[in-house]
Amino acid sequence: MAIPRLAEHVGVTPRVIRYWEEQGLISPTREHGKLRYSPRDLAIARLVKRLIDAGVGIEGIAMLKAVAEREVRLAGRAGDERALLETALRLLYQRKAFREETGRDEEHYPEGPPPPPPGGPGPHGGPPPPPPHGSLGPSPPPDPPHARGAPEGPGVPAR
Repeated sequence: MAIPRLAEHVGVTPRVIRYWEEQGLISPTREHGKLRYSPRDLAIARLVKRLIDAGVGIEGIAMLKAVAEREVRLAGRAGDERALLETALRLLYQRKAFREETGRDEEHYPEGPPPPPPGGPGPHGGPPPPPPHGSLGPSPPPDPPHARGAPEGPGVPAR
């Protein structure tokens, strides 16, 4: 898929997609001299947009990506086959838990919020459970764009 189509699917401008590329958040492939985006790139771009809309900055998203990749690389470089396999297995279990919790693969999750679990938000249809001990709970909603002096688009610094 080309950049205009990806931008349209994500709800941002092609300039925003290019900025995310510059920041290393998405990595298209080159095909016949042109950048092409896979369904996985589309899913990542949608997740990036949702995180930005939720108030997470580009630096925070880049840090999440780096942390997610670091463990696999460290185990691979150390030549520790067991650590590499344990890390891979943990990631697979996390993906499985994500799929079970949301009912979707991560590639499809960015289409919208996951459906509520049967019986309502809580385990038995009641209110949602409190955040775990030590958690800050849900984040406050982001400021409206007019209060932030919105730049060109989500995740693009003002020039």
